[in-house]
Amino acid sequence: MATPIFLSPALPSELLSYILNHHGYPTTLLICFSQADFLTSISEELQGQPRKTTRSTDQPEPCEGESSHHHDPVEEGAEVKHALLSSPLYQVATSRHIRVIYVPTVTHLRAYLSIFSPDGSKIPAPPTSALTRDREPHIIVYGFLKLHRDTSEWSAQGLSNTASALVESAHRLSWETLLIEPRSGSHDTALEGLLQEVVPILNGGARRLGLDSEEGAWTGRTVNIGRILGRWSRFQTAQWGISDSHD
Repeated sequence: MATPIFLSPALPSELLSYILNHHGYPTTLLICFSQADFLTSISEELQGQPRKTTRSTDQPEPCEGESSHHHDPVEEGAEVKHALLSSPLYQVATSRHIRVIYVPTVTHLRAYLSIFSPDGSKIPAPPTSALTRDREPHIIVYGFLKLHRDTSEWSAQGLSNTASALVESAHRLSWETLLIEPRSGSHDTALEGLLQEVVPILNGGARRLGLDSEEGAWTGRTVNIGRILGRWSRFQTAQWGISDSHD
């Protein structure tokens, strides 16, 4: 089994596009916040996606053998919608066979991982091999750090306990594992920034100073997140806006 991969933060739409384009049955997506919050975040994001287009004035010259009468399928001033809103047949077919679980707390996530099995899923297998060919099943966790943040589990001890449960579950099933944190619009947190953030060693083992400041420091012994998760996973930068792939 490959080591779990911790990828760059992604918008909700980038996450869904990536799964629809690169994953099939019986991949399972674990969203680490409530269904209402997730649907609200993606709705707000996609509502801002449509925009009026303008025809480019510096289109490339046609190559030899090509017609000089270039036909642009998008009319000037037309509204361009996000691909998730267009609902092509393949996208609809794939989405019906992706299992989505919402886990609102760290306790829920650990409990679910301890008993997780594809046999208990009510999501049907696809009628053909089109959605499974050359695709390894994955457990994709969206919001692993977010779920722990601002709780008593926001520590090296808490993060390690959950990470070990995730690795154990993936090993038991022989599934690949991806961890992806959410981001929103211009508030783009780079992967490197997340990994440099520090947390206390033990649950309740330190106290935060300067709670009225975004950069309040911890008292007591601390360690950065990269060092904690580096024991359980490897890190990889993803170019979500280009190919929705981490390859």
